Amino acid sequence: MDAIVYGAAERNRAHEPVNNPGIAPIAMPDQPSPTDIPGVDPEGRLALTVTAEDAGNRVDRHLGRLLAPHYSRSYLSALLDEGTLRVGGRKSRPSYRLAEGDRIEGALGIPASALPGPEDGIEYRVIHSDPAIIVIDKPSGLVIHPGAGRKGGTLVNGLLKEFPEIAVVGRAERPGIVHRLDRDTTGVMVVARTNEAAKSLVGQFKRKTVEKRYTAVVWGEMPFDSDWIDLSIDIDPRKPVLRTVVSEGGQTASTFYEVEERLGPATVVTAMPRTGRTHQIRVHLSHLGFPILLDPPYGRRITGSWNGWFERRKKAGLPVPTMSRHALHARHLTLDHPETGERVTYEAPLPMDMVELIEILRES
Repeated sequence: MDAIVYGAAERNRAHEPVNNPGIAPIAMPDQPSPTDIPGVDPEGRLALTVTAEDAGNRVDRHLGRLLAPHYSRSYLSALLDEGTLRVGGRKSRPSYRLAEGDRIEGALGIPASALPGPEDGIEYRVIHSDPAIIVIDKPSGLVIHPGAGRKGGTLVNGLLKEFPEIAVVGRAERPGIVHRLDRDTTGVMVVARTNEAAKSLVGQFKRKTVEKRYTAVVWGEMPFDSDWIDLSIDIDPRKPVLRTVVSEGGQTASTFYEVEERLGPATVVTAMPRTGRTHQIRVHLSHLGFPILLDPPYGRRITGSWNGWFERRKKAGLPVPTMSRHALHARHLTLDHPETGERVTYEAPLPMDMVELIEILRES
């Protein structure tokens, strides 16, 4: 689970209508992402250098032509007036005449055309909802919010259909989201329904007062019944989409685990991450030499032994698991309710693919 830094949505939505359930959603596959707009990164930040051809133009007119129709000229002028957009690191008037080599930088916000909209057919189960929060049981394969390479079909799109009021909660490109689960990790998640709830929840994640418990099935017999894993994590330089344990630098990461059941070739563990780094549990358990089953990015070393076990059972006519994603499930979440302050717990039962996996391993 990764805590997301909370930020007000007003600037991101200063030039766009709020999602309304009475308005037909824009077709997500046709929407541009910020990375399709010249000089704009996925977070809506502008960085461009003025060419000789564009020198002499007013900065507001130049940006208005370059960024239309995603950002209006009046909106860009307002950003220049308040200093959010700067030329050469300095606040500039909209009428400033550009010179060759001028650097224009600043936060534009996510354009309306790139923001997520409501979609039908997104499957997830609501465990609990009240005026402040929504608690869901996320299925495998569901991405949390649109991002690079994915413009729709996410949890956020489904939530906007069922709970349109979250459109103005938190960050405009991922409304209501205060933490995340990996695409193929199942289980319990909390979503903020108001900005006040978002502030409270993000604060709890930062203070590490949210209790998270995951069930994981790892390959091998773990030597200790419980232990802390305190190992820093950073981006894997060989494959930046993955993470790796590092001895210097990186982000501090701490996970406590307890063995729940020993199953011969495998072990069922409860993992309780104190921090919320990307892929933290998967990276930590893999580094110990006990990777989560069916997690190729972090479990290549066990591929041979797992495949051998699988094929032997298959040839013997014995049941084999049908599970096709990593065996990790967020089963338990305890937090302080943002409105009442009451300590509350929400749980999601193990999905059937993990139940089947554990039963077959138990038989072996």
